[in-house]
Amino acid sequence: MRALRIAVADDEPVMREYYSQILPLFGHEVVCAVENGRELVEQCKLLQPDLVITDINMPVLDGLDAAVEICQDKPVPIIVVSGYHNAELTQRAREANVGCYLRKPIKQRDLQPAIDSALRTFKAG
Repeated sequence: MRALRIAVADDEPVMREYYSQILPLFGHEVVCAVENGRELVEQCKLLQPDLVITDINMPVLDGLDAAVEICQDKPVPIIVVSGYHNAELTQRAREANVGCYLRKPIKQRDLQPAIDSALRTFKAG
């Protein structure tokens, strides 16, 4: 598994800190940790990450709308995270070509398998 440059977005500071601490343990680099979808889109245009992990419910622009915008310019594997799970969110995630959907709370042992799954789905798509 090669090291990935990962962009993360979550409106909760504790989650941004969590990703910044945990992802390097797997050998990955967090290239940005932002608090809303608009910042995520802007940073992805600048930094061109290998993978994006984003919360769904965020201010300014939600994670699914951000994922669609990001992939218009340059498709990238996306993992969405949410404390909520319902048919509408699942459908929106499918339409946004999301590679993996994780429910909060996220456990460290779930992250690398989610990354692997998102990469496989992206390569297959």
